[in-house]
Amino acid sequence: MTQAKIKELEDEIVSLKNSLKICTLWMRREVEEQIHKISIKKLWKLNQNIREEFLQENQEEIITQRIQNYLGDLLLLNAPSSTLEYLVHSEINFFNFKKNPNSDWFSVISSYHKILDAFIEHFITNNFRKFAIKHDCTILRMNDPLEKAMHLVVNKKYILSLGRLYWLLKTIKNDEKLYKYWETFAAYLDKHVELKDVLLSEEFMKLFKEIIDSEVFWAKRHSGKINLEETKRARELMTWGYLDKNSILYILLESQSVLY
Repeated sequence: MTQAKIKELEDEIVSLKNSLKICTLWMRREVEEQIHKISIKKLWKLNQNIREEFLQENQEEIITQRIQNYLGDLLLLNAPSSTLEYLVHSEINFFNFKKNPNSDWFSVISSYHKILDAFIEHFITNNFRKFAIKHDCTILRMNDPLEKAMHLVVNKKYILSLGRLYWLLKTIKNDEKLYKYWETFAAYLDKHVELKDVLLSEEFMKLFKEIIDSEVFWAKRHSGKINLEETKRARELMTWGYLDKNSILYILLESQSVLY
């Protein structure tokens, strides 16, 4: 390789690094502006004392840095569009809940639920629907609750619930008997090996099982029996306090940064 060619490649690398730096700075400004808009809108729904404490403690900047440092620019870019909004909502509501335990802690859990619903639709069921139709899996042949649910997911664009997704993954992982829609879903995962490896990994399944077993997304949520410790644990499982990357949110987003 000639010196001129080496110099050309070096210049190109410098140019790409500068472009990446500019892009990163732009993305961070966009994230900061979005968080600011979301925070202003959300804060007006809190009582005045909590709102003043939030501002005095500079929580908006803290939440912004927490999310950016944990997820980074690439992971946020790959997330469904509503992810940032619900993450900010969950953090503001969690702050409110800690300051006022009698406040609406349902909103913390609800934000996590909406994030996972969006992830399932965006990363899993949207493409599975197309796969099922392509492979003529559109007719309900068994009177089975999960088959009925999958039938509605494919034909009516219903959301696949967290509980049903967990049992579906557990059935596939344990190599149990599968009906037509389950079988087609297993075949779909076989075609998307990277996604399958993430969803069926011991690490992810352990976290997913705990949050399913906790019942915070359905039974306890609807009965009003979730306490502060259970809310904290749900936050840990979803984000691990934005400190440890062994969380449901990080694992799912990191898998998509690899895939795309």
